[in-house]
Amino acid sequence: MKSILLLLVLIACSSAAFAQRGGDPRLRYGELLYAEAACFPSDSTGFARIDVFVRVTYDFMIFTRSASMHPDSLYTGGVEVSCSIRKDGTSLRSSNSFERVAVADYDDTNMRDRYVLIRQTFYLPPGTYEAAVFVSDMGSTRRNTIVHEVKAALFNASSRHIGQPIPLTRETGRRDAQFGVLGYGRTFPFSQPTIIGIPVPRDFTAHWYVRLQRSEETPGTALFDDLVQPIAQLNGLSPSSPAGRVPDFALEVHPDAIGDMVVLSPPFEGYDVGPYLLTVTAVWDAGRDSITIPVRILWRDMPFSLRDLDFAIDAMRFILTDEQYKRMKSGSEQERKRAFRAYWKEKDITPETKHNEMMAEYFRRVDEAYYEFQTLYIRNGVQTDRGKVYVLFGPPEDTQRILNRDEPITEIWYYPSLGKTFQFVDRGRDGNLKLMED
Repeated sequence: MKSILLLLVLIACSSAAFAQRGGDPRLRYGELLYAEAACFPSDSTGFARIDVFVRVTYDFMIFTRSASMHPDSLYTGGVEVSCSIRKDGTSLRSSNSFERVAVADYDDTNMRDRYVLIRQTFYLPPGTYEAAVFVSDMGSTRRNTIVHEVKAALFNASSRHIGQPIPLTRETGRRDAQFGVLGYGRTFPFSQPTIIGIPVPRDFTAHWYVRLQRSEETPGTALFDDLVQPIAQLNGLSPSSPAGRVPDFALEVHPDAIGDMVVLSPPFEGYDVGPYLLTVTAVWDAGRDSITIPVRILWRDMPFSLRDLDFAIDAMRFILTDEQYKRMKSGSEQERKRAFRAYWKEKDITPETKHNEMMAEYFRRVDEAYYEFQTLYIRNGVQTDRGKVYVLFGPPEDTQRILNRDEPITEIWYYPSLGKTFQFVDRGRDGNLKLMED
């Protein structure tokens, strides 16, 4: 009963928590860089088309104070992006892009949901290549390299093969584009619809079979293996903007491009995050073709505390009975995972989706409390009294800090919408404010 009541409070507080969260700079969800390489229907006779998509977060760059007095350009940063197409260790094609960005607020320089988007296009003979992306920050020595294998193919009338699957997204902000390249490094978004583009010859007709299996599982097992009906087949679907820095990765229909794009939407939104093998097979009267690539299902803003099972279970000590905690801490890793998932499944307010809002909110609070309430002697701020209250009730709606000479610091948290007030006192004068019980 104790855990159920506390979790109901969690739901009631969740909207206020999101609204008031200030954002600890140490809690930056997502990766610094993403890169993807894909083959598209080509508009150059005899040559295959490869496009490389690069997504650089603002947090990758070191920003400095600008000499400009314009209020929108107080801080500037820059990045160099080099793309190289290689075969057997030799670079065959390359391109460089130097881009600068400006922001008004220094807090924006640490963001991982604002990006510099770069796309480069290469025309090559058919074959298998490496697409290497080198990203360098102009304001520091920070460097990074991402390499993907990519198959360059022609999709003319005599071709009878399919291209590498491309993770796509729906373009909702543009009238001239239905789909765009997702651009997060061959990943599919967790708990969201999956869209895959398959380059094919013009007017290609086939039955499409899609298979998804975890990378570590044996080849005979699959989570999904079924016929999937195309949701679209578009002529010459390929990137719309000129190469270089682009506003988005939208795709447009290009009648001059040789080939089509078949669009599939397999039901992957119910699967957990992690590495997978994706196999797409086309079967037609005269034959079949199949291609397998490694992919990931990615929850980009997944709380850090959810990434370690033992830490996550320990962080639930406040809401578990002794028996629940003991059961969740015993057994093999798989048994503990099952117990953990079963607990949160019971509390899921949207059981029809894989995303569990209550669980996500709880562990975001754990992440924040871990850093916010650290002391000189307690590294995990969740273990402090303020950390516990923060995890259970969210950020206070109002606070008062009392500093009187020769008296310990007192901090009061107010939750008027819940009818609750908590008072903490630093009696040990070590930064660990203790809850004063009524």
